[in-house]
Amino acid sequence: MRHFRLAILLISCFLLSISTLSAQKQKLEPKDYGQWQRIGGTELSPDGEWFSYNISLEDGDGWLIIKEVGADTTAEHKFMHGVRPDFSNDNKWAAFLIGVSEDEQKKLEEQNKSVRYKLGLMNLATTQVDTFKNVQSFEFSNNGHHLLMRKYKPEESNTDGADVIIRNLRQGTNQLVGNVSEYEFNKKGDKLALLLDATEDFGNGAHLYDLASNRINILDSDTTNYKELSWNKEGTAVAFLKELEKEDFKDPTHLVYAFRNLNQSPQKQIFDQQEFQTFPDSFRVVDYQEPRWSDDGGTLFMGIKEWEKDPEEAPKKSDADSTAKKNDDDDLDPSNVEVWHWKDADIQPRQEVMADAERRSNYLSAWHLDDDKFVQLGAENREQLQLTGDQKHVVAYNPKPYEPAFEEDWREVYVLDVATGEEKKILDRHEFVRTSPDGQYLLYFKDKNWWTYDISEDTHTNITGDIDSRFENFTRVNGREYRRPFGSGDWAEDDQWVLIYDRYDTYKVWTDGSNYNRLTEGASDRIRFRYTSIDYGDDQDGIKDDQPIFFSMYGDTTKKRGYARYTDGNLETLIYEDQMYNRFSRADSTDRFVYQMQSATDSPDMFLVDNSFDDPVTLTFTNPQQEDYYWADDELITFTNERGDQLEGRLLYPANYEPGETYPMVTYIYEKRSQTMHSYSMPSRKSPYNFRRFSSEGYFVFQPDINYELRDPGVSAVESVVPAVEKVIDTGMINEDQIGLTGHSWGAYQTTFIITQTNLFNSAVAGAPLTNMISMYNSIYWNSGMTDAKIFEVSQGRFPDPWWEDWDNFVDNSPIFNMEGVNTPLLVEFGTDDGAVDFNQGVELYNTMRRMQNPFVMLVYEGENHGLAREENQIDYATRAFEWHEHYLLGKEPADWITEGLPYLERPAIQEEEQE
Repeated sequence: MRHFRLAILLISCFLLSISTLSAQKQKLEPKDYGQWQRIGGTELSPDGEWFSYNISLEDGDGWLIIKEVGADTTAEHKFMHGVRPDFSNDNKWAAFLIGVSEDEQKKLEEQNKSVRYKLGLMNLATTQVDTFKNVQSFEFSNNGHHLLMRKYKPEESNTDGADVIIRNLRQGTNQLVGNVSEYEFNKKGDKLALLLDATEDFGNGAHLYDLASNRINILDSDTTNYKELSWNKEGTAVAFLKELEKEDFKDPTHLVYAFRNLNQSPQKQIFDQQEFQTFPDSFRVVDYQEPRWSDDGGTLFMGIKEWEKDPEEAPKKSDADSTAKKNDDDDLDPSNVEVWHWKDADIQPRQEVMADAERRSNYLSAWHLDDDKFVQLGAENREQLQLTGDQKHVVAYNPKPYEPAFEEDWREVYVLDVATGEEKKILDRHEFVRTSPDGQYLLYFKDKNWWTYDISEDTHTNITGDIDSRFENFTRVNGREYRRPFGSGDWAEDDQWVLIYDRYDTYKVWTDGSNYNRLTEGASDRIRFRYTSIDYGDDQDGIKDDQPIFFSMYGDTTKKRGYARYTDGNLETLIYEDQMYNRFSRADSTDRFVYQMQSATDSPDMFLVDNSFDDPVTLTFTNPQQEDYYWADDELITFTNERGDQLEGRLLYPANYEPGETYPMVTYIYEKRSQTMHSYSMPSRKSPYNFRRFSSEGYFVFQPDINYELRDPGVSAVESVVPAVEKVIDTGMINEDQIGLTGHSWGAYQTTFIITQTNLFNSAVAGAPLTNMISMYNSIYWNSGMTDAKIFEVSQGRFPDPWWEDWDNFVDNSPIFNMEGVNTPLLVEFGTDDGAVDFNQGVELYNTMRRMQNPFVMLVYEGENHGLAREENQIDYATRAFEWHEHYLLGKEPADWITEGLPYLERPAIQEEEQE
């Protein structure tokens, strides 16, 4: 599809003057990076006639574009600082929020103030725009007749209530409603439910607005709090929670209100736990679990939790107790000791990370409205629950028999009847299952095959056993006991079949195991076909049997990409070229499609096509300034690693490449990288690994793939990367004395290890590397609170056994035990609060290299995590990384920090503190 963009450029070039055509291109400098554009959120109107997208700049203020996409118009409507656009379902209106400039936002942050948005409302027929001040959020009714705008609540308010404006879009009138804490339109869009939270509580309640007649029905009112509005699927019933406090208990419980049959004769029901003998004693209904309607409207699901006593109401000591001898430690504050126990199912750091989730944990329960019956579904041994598609059953997982889990997370799997609560164990030592849209089946992967479980028949069926293919992902090396499958399976809406994947192809397999059909023929050409959803939110309802099935296409060895369509037994290739395609979607009510296309030389842009997929219409044209600068393309390199595996790598050329010349090269590594072929890289001053910056400065940038063997992750990297680089050297384009190596995290580990095994590289930069595989195994992944041991044994580490059972391989693959004699100058970066790779990994390496007196510098950024968040630190690291390569690869005069370091008192931040 590159010819669409090229056609535009050729026409533009033809119209330019002779003097312009002869103008010389410029070298891209860091001062030029700020003008580069990225496409943010995109939105296509339901009829496909209007399109909106956000543009953000590398440096500067972004904007929103709303444009008509018909063939007879190219008019664009630009709104500076516009965000979060949405179109009404009747295709008559567009709404969006309007923020402030970056400078204004920084000023507000310095004053501890937040941005207050305005709302823009655009009439698509006239393109007239009205604005409304101080709008925090907005929502169209589903029929497009009304727009609700929520204002900001007063800063001094201690309630959740705020003013909302209900705008009648057909009449152009506004209605103000105060103290609204929650709101929700029904599906049809003719009713609006509101919860009110007033300052004095006297106006609290639940209101129902009939938008056609402007009638207001007060469903309930009281001085207590109301929360968690919920409409049923059809929009004919609404539910909410009403707070109910009880003396001596810490938190309130809640009454559940249900109003059904709202279109005819409304029926009101109230769930009060005190009236149900089956409701467990000392439990409460929580307010952080929204009451959820079953599709048939007969059941409401809620969350319950044990009701804690108020500690302030605990029994007081008697006088006799108070006269007892006082303990010497009674005046001390309580200890904040942590007890790390070897039987802990989750270690203390994990418990800390999950503390908020644990506080909000609750047991799913069902209130059957027709017979006014309560059934508890969740319990201590079945906290992880998922409803089936028809909400008649619940799948429950019990991990406790397999805790503590050091490798895979196994569980017992149960099926519970929602009506009775009766449970039946269906699987042991399993991970997860997938529920079908209609609720008849469960889908799971076991023994290298896909199985279905028929809930009503209580039968398990191997549905892929007769298919001559491999469905387990044998390409992924990670140390797991059982390989996971290719993909997760995608259901048909009627439960009759499911899409299953092998390495390249897609199979339509009947869920009773009676038949299958191979829909694609990708294996012979090594083209991977995968189902792609084109309708947001429809996946839960399954794939429609009478609709075409769309697939993404990816050439495993060519790196081509595109899309295909399967209709009535025929597979049609729609797009498949040397480009990168993504963001594929369809307008809600018509067969108009949009997708994004890019390549190394084509800035990402959006295109519109009809059902024929012919004659795409260009919707965006980003980064036209690229034509003023030297800009390089990429090339796919094929090589063979030392184990005989054929692999690929992406090679980006220097921007002003001249055949016959030799150039420096930076090699960037992180597992597989050739799949980035044809991706467009924006220039940036904020990344030490920015490929376009290297290219513009006259470097080749190479990203080779790495294949792994268990127990040898470092050695595997050497056996892939070294032959890959040697293959590029053989082209004669590379100066062998100017080759750098770089990577971040796992790529940094590989970088740090590779330079211990070869002198091929003249410079290395590693951001947050793993350095000691033994101490890293024993560390904590602080961001998640999990042990790093688990990552080693069943994930990226690729050591299936602990270090005391595999000492030699842990040592042999650890950079720190192999650093003696390293000749490659190494720059390492760490944040002191790195929650992925412990900062001490850097400290260990620093002390080792300093003692060995090997060329080494570590950059330490106070308070930063695994990736640098502060802009000043991003720019600093990127600048120093480029200076490092420029000195050791190009021979440029070194900066003082490279040769002399930076004394503590000379650090810029320290000097600024002392000046203050």
